[in-house]
Parts: sequence; C-alpha cells; structure tokens
Amino acid sequence: MAGKLDKKRQQAEEWYIENNDGSQKLCAELFKITEKTVGAWSKKYNWEEKRLDYHSSPVKIKQLLQREAMLVAQGNKPTIQADSLSKIMASLDRCDSKADPIVVHRILKDLDNFISVDDPAFAGKCTKYHKLFLQHRIDLE
Repeated sequence: MAGKLDKKRQQAEEWYIENNDGSQKLCAELFKITEKTVGAWSKKYNWEEKRLDYHSSPVKIKQLLQREAMLVAQGNKPTIQADSLSKIMASLDRCDSKADPIVVHRILKDLDNFISVDDPAFAGKCTKYHKLFLQHRIDLE
C-alpha cells in the first residue's frame, strides 16, 4: 500500500508543480486524497518552492514571451510593456548559456528510462554519470 501511496504522492506533486493555477483543494479532488494530506505533502516536500522554480525557469519564461510575441504578431495589444520586455529578453539571453537543473534532471531521467527498456545494465551504469553531471550543472548555477 505504501508503494501506491508514494506513487500517488509523486503524481500529485508533479501535477501541482506544473499547474500554477491549481490549488491544493483541486489536487486533492483529482487524486482522491484529503486536502490535509496534500497540505502535509506540500510542506514536507517543498512543493511551493519547486512550483516557483519550475514556473520561473528560463524555459517557462521563454514560453510566456513566445505567447506574447504571437499576440502581437496577430495584431493584438501586448500585455507586457516593450521596455520591460526588452530588459527581460536581455536577461534571458544571458541565461541561454546555462541549463536549468530542473530541465536537465527531467531529460536525464527520461533518457535513463529510455535506455533501461533496451539495456537495463547499461542504464544503471549511465545513471551514476547522469547524477554526477546533474550535480555539476547545479554547482555551475
């Protein structure tokens, strides 16, 4: 039972972090758990901090800016002032040389899962180096 609950917690955490407009109440309803449980998990596993990191990553900000550019390209009024946008873009350009550790982690995890389907032994060997590389990227930030 503990395995199922841990899997549900991981799924709830992923949903909550990725859905910035989602509430703990909605998360509880979606995953058929109590709000109290969601609140406890959120506090214990730092969901709010992870959510902020996820939504403020350069990738997410670039997506927001791309949506803004599409609005303007379609003849709509911008929702961000041009001067502010210019400053944000300059900051993002400086971030381009860095890889967000959250994104690196997700990609390496996906790669490990992909390799493990074909060659589990090799995947196990790769995982060690992927963890080291991830720590390297975190240290660079």
